Amino acid sequence: MSTTGEGGAPLRFVAHPGAGRGAFARRWPPMAAALAERGVDHVVELTSRAGEATELARRAADEGARLVVAVGGDGTLHEVVNGLLSAGLAPGEGPLVGLVPAGRGSDYARGIGLPADPGALVDRMVAALQGDPSAVHVVDAGEVRYRPTHSIAGRPLDGAAVDPARRWFVNAAGTGFSTFIAQRVSRFPGRLGAYLYTVAGLVTILDWRDRFVEFGWDDGTRDEIRVESVEVALGPYEGGGMRVAPGADPSDGLFDVVTIGAISRLETLTFSWRIRSGDHLRSPAVSIRRTRSLTIRALDDGGPLYLQADGELLGRDPFRFDVVPSALRFVW
Repeated sequence: MSTTGEGGAPLRFVAHPGAGRGAFARRWPPMAAALAERGVDHVVELTSRAGEATELARRAADEGARLVVAVGGDGTLHEVVNGLLSAGLAPGEGPLVGLVPAGRGSDYARGIGLPADPGALVDRMVAALQGDPSAVHVVDAGEVRYRPTHSIAGRPLDGAAVDPARRWFVNAAGTGFSTFIAQRVSRFPGRLGAYLYTVAGLVTILDWRDRFVEFGWDDGTRDEIRVESVEVALGPYEGGGMRVAPGADPSDGLFDVVTIGAISRLETLTFSWRIRSGDHLRSPAVSIRRTRSLTIRALDDGGPLYLQADGELLGRDPFRFDVVPSALRFVW
């Protein structure tokens, strides 16, 4: 861990130096230079293990930081948000949230149109701290409850959850096929770049079986269908730039639930490419439904359903998802 400036600085960066397998080393020096040029007092804290960003963000909130910025990918942002929302403050209270994208996917940054230029990012942070309302955007979060597990598809889980059966997420959560993609992504070489998730998906096709599940919706209705995957989205992009839910709005108080029904291995192969452009929505196997809450549980004996949220592997079914409207004040 390292720090710059005084511990009481209103601007706190929580950085994952291993994010994006080299992305942090490329992205942070220009940010540091932009901060120095503008004379911005700030603190930088580097994580050294999974779950530490959650602890640092929560401590920042407890210490009165006014803006906490995640430096890393969607996983780092996920941990920071969990730290802030676990501090017990009402939605929309507590520190502002920011992001310096330095990860493999950075899908949330892509979805909100976050500026890529370091100077522009710093200027927006300074404006937000000075009370400029145009620099602050109120966004929703999702809360998901699940059954804890120690491993998913043979991969041990070592992240530190605030509550072992509950997490918050800001971009998307999913179950089914995407969970096993997330598990494989963690093992693949970063040099695959933007196609990392596509390659992981192609490999996962070989041993995937569709599952029979029950959905419980916010209006009390229930559906029982066989699915390949289910994505519960707040943002439009997932999986390294794939337009899973093109119409999703992170501030409308609703999830966009994208369900891909039972399809053949050949169709799954084509979907790996169609989702990148959003063309998958034209398939009769795909449905989208907007909802404030949702439950999902497996009905067959093909083994448990597992969960990923913002790309982080969590636990197994049954799941309950709830939108937390206007949960965060995000700077961009």
